[in-house]
Amino acid sequence: MTPREKPKVRELNLARTLREIRAGSETTISQLVGATGLSRPSVNSLILQLTDLGWVETVTPTPDGLGGRPPQRYRFNAGIGRLVGLDIGVHRVSVVVTDLAGEVIAGAKLDVDPDALPDERLVRVDEALDLALAEAAVAPEDVWSVGAAVTGAVDAHGRTSMFSPMPGWGEVDLIGHLASRLSCPVRVENDVKLALLAEHAWGAVRGAKDVAYVLAGQRTGAASMVNGQLVRGHGGAAGEIGALPAVHWRRASERLLHVPGMPESLRESERAAWTFEQAQRADPVAKKVVRKYARDVATGAAAVALTLDPEIVVIGGGSAKWANLWLPEFSAMLNKSVVRMPEVRVSTLGGDHVARGAVRMAMTEVERRLHGDRLLPAKRPAAGE
Repeated sequence: MTPREKPKVRELNLARTLREIRAGSETTISQLVGATGLSRPSVNSLILQLTDLGWVETVTPTPDGLGGRPPQRYRFNAGIGRLVGLDIGVHRVSVVVTDLAGEVIAGAKLDVDPDALPDERLVRVDEALDLALAEAAVAPEDVWSVGAAVTGAVDAHGRTSMFSPMPGWGEVDLIGHLASRLSCPVRVENDVKLALLAEHAWGAVRGAKDVAYVLAGQRTGAASMVNGQLVRGHGGAAGEIGALPAVHWRRASERLLHVPGMPESLRESERAAWTFEQAQRADPVAKKVVRKYARDVATGAAAVALTLDPEIVVIGGGSAKWANLWLPEFSAMLNKSVVRMPEVRVSTLGGDHVARGAVRMAMTEVERRLHGDRLLPAKRPAAGE
């Protein structure tokens, strides 16, 4: 090894050791030696450097009750900073605050008028953000990075300039607005893509490489991952297959909202649940509607599967709660329509999955800025860095 190569190898080993530490809750030198294949003296030196940089902290040993000295343990210093994830939808704004490992500390949800103009919607965004930060006892200067999810295709500038169901939202500079509030890096992405990112990090497809995600809820959408990388497309519009009338996704959700016998007093957000509940009670009309819904969703999912040949199709969104009622029909229709049937899974994450996907994106931004060619000290990155 040449003198020029030694620093590069050192940085690679440093990154590798940090990656192993982040993968678990706590670890020892012996475990790291086994995981990395490096010598004990090398691991000891790397741990010392990671601790000095602020990325790793020591854990107070717990006596084993046998009189022996327990080994020193180490863990990722997740508490040194905070991340924020926002889900800005047509009907609701959700915010979660997490540590650097993505562990949720606090959250807030506020309803929004679907017809709200940008200024009014941004006020609700700020209110939800303030509530979540207050619950977490986090000051704006403690936030290292922010991820925000919005409905619609997101361009390179973080705007939904192609289309958005939120009135006037296409020209909103959400990155600028949030950066002015928190003075840290901000990224914006499509909500369905971020839902998939959350599933890949913590949910039903953790570790999978080729995945298609189908959002089945108040609207129907798709996102995909190829070789472990989120597919954005040239302009951010990859996955917007619902724009094609032939896939039936525009009518899929509508089916659940207009069923004979449905009480007129129900709000739009309550109608789909009512239909599923009636189907659960074996109402023949509701069961027929749910079967048609399943076929419509499967038609679009088949188009995605035929294009990408995913290992797994994961179902998320509000309708996932009722998957037992429509997934068999969905799977049967999908099987008839594709060359190779992928495995079908249901999301294991809760209602804040999109906001958590935004957190994962914020986490990636911290990694990009501080874990690049050279591991930098653990500190809050500035918005312009």
